[in-house]
Amino acid sequence: MASLVQLYKDMESSLEGMEIPPCPGVLDQIFAESRQEEPDFMRLAALISEDMALAASLIKTVNSPYFGLQRRATSVQEALMLLGLELAARMVAGILLRHSFPRRADLDALWDASIKVAVMSQWLAVRLGRGLGVRPADAYTFGLFRDCGMAILQLRHKDYPAVTPHARAEAVEPFTAAEQAALGLNHAVVGAKLASEWRLSETLAWAILMHHAIAGPLDELDDAQGLRLIAVAQLADKLLQDNGQLATDHEWDKLGARCLEILNLDAPAYEGLAEAAGLFIVGELPRLLP
Repeated sequence: MASLVQLYKDMESSLEGMEIPPCPGVLDQIFAESRQEEPDFMRLAALISEDMALAASLIKTVNSPYFGLQRRATSVQEALMLLGLELAARMVAGILLRHSFPRRADLDALWDASIKVAVMSQWLAVRLGRGLGVRPADAYTFGLFRDCGMAILQLRHKDYPAVTPHARAEAVEPFTAAEQAALGLNHAVVGAKLASEWRLSETLAWAILMHHAIAGPLDELDDAQGLRLIAVAQLADKLLQDNGQLATDHEWDKLGARCLEILNLDAPAYEGLAEAAGLFIVGELPRLLP
């Protein structure tokens, strides 16, 4: 895997002074404990349970019928035991991400879109099966964090709301090119920086960094797991747009062929998946959203 430092070193000067929300202390403790030979689940469960909203969100997410677990969690401790600390830590990170930003209508809209992509990505990971090699929890976590850099740019650059319509309307260049031209950096770079500082997996941070660039040369895209995460989330985004759940853009026109190649989906398989996804979005998606 190409080094993340190498991938965004040319933009380090742009990131200087960029205020990234600090990694919450409880997440630091979870990651530290998960690296122990014998993690103390009871202590970590107690830490998470001190934040009632965090605990409730974790249990609700774990018990999603599309999460793939065979039994329901009734406590934080059970959720940790069922998931394992690696997956639980990333799910907690996704919950804490939203809590790290102020409540604003524009940010609420961004988080709502991210949650839809996360749930849809999770559904796709389950639907496509184990042969895909993407765990539903990983797909969900990537969906939550994929566009987190937008929230930071929204807060730090007063002109950012005027940039996104141009980026969505761009039919040839990547979405991030419009951001780069206007601001000197883009949400993928900023999001990868946050993921790294929050100690998420290198694969997840790499995928955030590259999620608008997978149409590039294959020799620069050497993380197969990261590519699958990107492709699943982009397909989720496309299906949500087609069903009127997200604002439209042209990213599928640029990235769709590569995504279908990565996911090994031919036209009939895609059409069948899209039909099933439409039924899920109408019937089940509203029930799974917060």
